[in-house]
Amino acid sequence: MSYPNPSTALARIVVDELARGGVGRVVAAPGSRSTALALAAAQAPDLDLVVALDERSAAFHALGWAKASGRPAAVLTTSGTAVANLLPAVVEADLSATPLIVLSSDRPAELRGVGANQTIDQVGIFGGSIRFVLDLGPGESHPDAPRWWRSMVAQGLGKAAGFGSRPGPVQFNLAFREPTVPVADDGRSRVEPYPYDEPGRDGRPWTTVARARSPDPEVVATVADAVSGVERGVVVAGAGVAGKRAIADLGEVLGWPVLATAESGLRGSTALATGHHLAGRVRPEVVLRFGGPGPSRNMIDLVSGPARQIVVAPTWSDPGRVADLIVDGDPAAVAAGLAARVEAREAGEWMQWWKTADSALRRSLEPELAGGLTEPAVAAITGRLPAERMVVASSMPIRDVENYAFEVPPIVANRGASGIDGLVSTALGVAGGGFRTLALSGDLSLLYDSNGFLCRPRPPCVFVVIDNGGGGIFSFLPQARHAGGDFERLFATPPGRRLDLLAEFHQLEHHSAGDAASLEGAVAKGWEAEGGALVVVESERDANVVEHQRLARVVDEALASLTPPG
Repeated sequence: MSYPNPSTALARIVVDELARGGVGRVVAAPGSRSTALALAAAQAPDLDLVVALDERSAAFHALGWAKASGRPAAVLTTSGTAVANLLPAVVEADLSATPLIVLSSDRPAELRGVGANQTIDQVGIFGGSIRFVLDLGPGESHPDAPRWWRSMVAQGLGKAAGFGSRPGPVQFNLAFREPTVPVADDGRSRVEPYPYDEPGRDGRPWTTVARARSPDPEVVATVADAVSGVERGVVVAGAGVAGKRAIADLGEVLGWPVLATAESGLRGSTALATGHHLAGRVRPEVVLRFGGPGPSRNMIDLVSGPARQIVVAPTWSDPGRVADLIVDGDPAAVAAGLAARVEAREAGEWMQWWKTADSALRRSLEPELAGGLTEPAVAAITGRLPAERMVVASSMPIRDVENYAFEVPPIVANRGASGIDGLVSTALGVAGGGFRTLALSGDLSLLYDSNGFLCRPRPPCVFVVIDNGGGGIFSFLPQARHAGGDFERLFATPPGRRLDLLAEFHQLEHHSAGDAASLEGAVAKGWEAEGGALVVVESERDANVVEHQRLARVVDEALASLTPPG
């Protein structure tokens, strides 16, 4: 097979190998230098293509799809500052170990460094956040070039999946000479057709990359020795852990409570949903943690405390700099290996105290969250609605879900760097994977990424937005007491915008909710809306601080009569 020009050959072969390697979605932002890639992606039968106007939003859309599906997704841009706009999502993909494929189109070598339009140094632009950078092209006329292209794409996908490191973002920087449309003569440039091809393996990637996930028996033995015979221990199921059932089973074998963060996916099972409230009440001997600790200050104090700290995580996670042992391994495999090795023990007084305290807290808190539509109540209500995925913004929403949502669907939260950017696009990417998706956001997170709604096709998604007139989290921080008259201008930053007009502009259904019933009804209607919906809950920042203080007293009173074990 021949191609009308080298750029078309490079683009079609690269896109074909990406699809063979498991990439399921490409999110493209419009541009000229990326024409060959965009056309190849649009015509690939095994790829879903979404077009987003804003490159930053496009990257977060791909990131959300990858996080929810567990498969790599690609973001495709033209050259120049378009590539620079991908950095926030690349940083999040790095820190959350998400396979994000950056397809950055570029000028060929003869146009770099000479002042040519829309040309910057794109190789290395993402610094240490990237796993692999391939500067490929332009489509040189060599009989082996298509084979090289396929091999290098396979290598990059292997790196994205964690070959030699942990999963994360990779960059294919692809240089294209004109013509970039599929003709030999576009009226401005004329070339000879490209005569070489490599059709690829029969239905397979060029190179299949396999990662061995079985933990080293010696490592499992070391952890087993540390936890065997210990009664006063806790298992923390943290953010982003896979193999949740194995972690819950390990807690039962050890006779230890499993404290489930909201992002662990274990709430609603045998794990304790209120463990973060209890974490500072007793002192364990050993903390065995899988994944990150989540946003709870109590949990961070627990995993930074004097207990022996053992961490199983795909990345370094030791906020208190106290970990005795960190295991770089698959949490499910390590948990299963430990459960098979340690001797099962009956749950004793230690475990009973945690279960009793958990039940007492839920009995006390649930009626308090069933009254008015406060911000904590919104977190509790949305957590129990029948969503298949829940996307939660940083700052107050994720903290309220952590503290007050006792049952939640699988959560996607961009907590790697805790930014509020990309919330809308991440949620639409998750919804684009075919999941009934609910996003919980504050007004600033929604406005920050409102360009994310400018994508086609746009999947239906319901956004529950707490409109408290700015950055609510700052009302809990020292800035609220010490910034004086500059607090509102510098920190709260009230946007002064009507979200109903934003919904109308983006052709979204708009609902206002004033109580639990209207919130649940509005979300149900929103899921039926073709273009998605905004459900707005009005709140007031100072009143929200008072409500959180009140709920803290409820927790104290519920636990006052419980004597800690030992």
